[in-house]
Amino acid sequence: MYRVLIVDDEAIERKGLEMILTENFPSIVIDEADSGRTAILKAEEFRPDIIFLDIKMPGIDGVEAAKEIKKLNRNVNIFMLTAFDKFEYARQLVKIGVQDYILKPYNREEIIEPLKKAIQEIEQEKAKRTEELTLRDNYRRALSIVQSRVITSMLMQASNKQNVIHLDLDETFQKESFVIVFEWMKMNETPHHQEPGEFISFIQTGLNHYFPNHFVGEETLGRIPVLIQVDEKYSNQKPKVKELAMTCGREMIFKLRQAFPDFTFSIGIGRLYDEVEKFVQSYHEALYALSSIKRPYQVQFYSQLLTEKEDSQGITYSYDLEKKLLEAVTSGLVDGVPVHYKKYIDSLVAYSKNTKEMEEKVSEFLVLLSRQIIDSGISITVNKNLAESNSVFKLQEELMSIANYIHSMYYSQSKDIMAIAKEYIADHFDKAITLEEVAEVVNLSPQYFSKTFKERAGSSFIDYLTELRVKRAKELIRSRQKSVKEVCFHVGYKDPNYFSRVFKKYTGTSPSDYRQSIQ
Repeated sequence: MYRVLIVDDEAIERKGLEMILTENFPSIVIDEADSGRTAILKAEEFRPDIIFLDIKMPGIDGVEAAKEIKKLNRNVNIFMLTAFDKFEYARQLVKIGVQDYILKPYNREEIIEPLKKAIQEIEQEKAKRTEELTLRDNYRRALSIVQSRVITSMLMQASNKQNVIHLDLDETFQKESFVIVFEWMKMNETPHHQEPGEFISFIQTGLNHYFPNHFVGEETLGRIPVLIQVDEKYSNQKPKVKELAMTCGREMIFKLRQAFPDFTFSIGIGRLYDEVEKFVQSYHEALYALSSIKRPYQVQFYSQLLTEKEDSQGITYSYDLEKKLLEAVTSGLVDGVPVHYKKYIDSLVAYSKNTKEMEEKVSEFLVLLSRQIIDSGISITVNKNLAESNSVFKLQEELMSIANYIHSMYYSQSKDIMAIAKEYIADHFDKAITLEEVAEVVNLSPQYFSKTFKERAGSSFIDYLTELRVKRAKELIRSRQKSVKEVCFHVGYKDPNYFSRVFKKYTGTSPSDYRQSIQ
C-alpha cells in the first residue's frame, strides 16, 4: 500500500486527479492539501510515498514546499504540476530532486505512467534496503561470532581456530585492557551449561555504560570471559580503572540477581595490561579471583588478593581434586567431568605462581591419565601437547572426548559391563570366585575393573561378594533345609569358622544364634 498526497489550490483539480488515481490504483491511500503550507504539515503527518504538487499556489508555492518536504523525507517522489512547458523553475526542480513535471492539462496516461514507474522504483529501493539491512545484520552477527572466538582463542590459547577470520591482534587489541570473568550457577545444582545467550546480552548492555569497548568470549564451564579496553582518558590511572571496574561489577551483580533470580553470580577481575601477550595473565588472575570467592554475589579484584597470596605459606596442590577428575574421566562419567574439571582448574590456578608452573602440573596430570588408560587396556591416545598450549578450553574438550569414548565402550553396549559382572557373580558366588576372574570376563584389567566396580556399585568387589553370600546364607538358614556347615559350603566358603566370623560381622550375630532367633 502506497500513500499519495495531492496538492493544488483548485479543488476541481484535486478531485479530477484523485479520480484518475483511484480508478487505476485502487490500493493506494490518498490525502489532499490546498496550499504549500498545508502540504508541508501533511507531509510530516501523512508521510506520503508520492506527491503531486502544483507549482503556482498563493503563499508558499510548490517549489518552496518541495524544498521543505525533501528536508523531511529525501526519499519521497515528487511530481510537479504546471501549466507552462518551459518555465523558470526547471533548473531549481532538478536541484531539489523532483522526479518530473507534468503539464496541465494532462490526460490519464500522463498521470498513470509516471506513477507506475515511481511505484516500481520504490519497490526496487525497498528490496535494496531490505537486502542491505539483512547483509548488515548478518555481518554484525558474523563479526560478533568471530570476535568471541578470537577473544576465546587469545585468552584461553585454544588451538581450534576454525572459521575465525584472521585479525591483526596487535592493531585491534593493543590497548590498555583487563579481563572480567562472569560466572553463574543454578541454585542448588551443578554448573548451568545451557545456552548463555540471555546472560551475554544482559552483560553487554550493562557493560556499555562503564566500558563501551569490550569483547565477549565464548562461554565455557559456566563462565564468560570479557576483554575490557580502557578509555584513553583513564590512561595510566590504574586506581581509577580498578574503582570503576569494581563499581561496574557490583552493579552488574545487583542487576543480574534481579533479572535471573534462580541463579547465583560471581565476578573475578584481572589486572590492567597494555600488551596482548599479557592479557592471558589477566584472564588467569580473574579466574584466581573467582576461585577465592567463598559465597555467591561477590566481586573480587585480583590485586586485593596479592598480599594474601604472597604472604601465605603456600597453597598445596590438590591431589584429591586431581584424583576425582582422573576417576571421572577413566570411568566414563561424562556428566561428572565438567564439574570435577572446573574445581580442579580453580585449585590449579590458585596453586600456580605463574603460567609455567601451571603447564608443568597439567603435563603431570596428562601423564597420570595416560598411564591409567594404558593400565585399563583402553586403546586411546592422550594428547600430551595440550600442557604446552595452556588451553583451558582444549584440555576440557580432550578430557570430555576420552570420557565419551570410555562411556561408549562400557556404558552404551547392548549389555552394561556392570550388569555382566553382577550376573557372573550371582551365578558363581558359591565358588572360589576372584576379582581377576570377573575382570577377565568383562575384558578389563583387574586394577581398572576394581576401581570402576567400586565407583558404580558403591562398594568394593569383596564387600559386594560378601554381602551377596551373607544374604543367601540368611535365606538358607531361615529355610532350615541345611545345617550351618552345609550353608557355609553352599555360599562359597570352605572354613565354617571363617564363615561364622564373616556372618557375625555383617549381621551382628553368629549363624547359630541367627537360626535360633527366628524360631
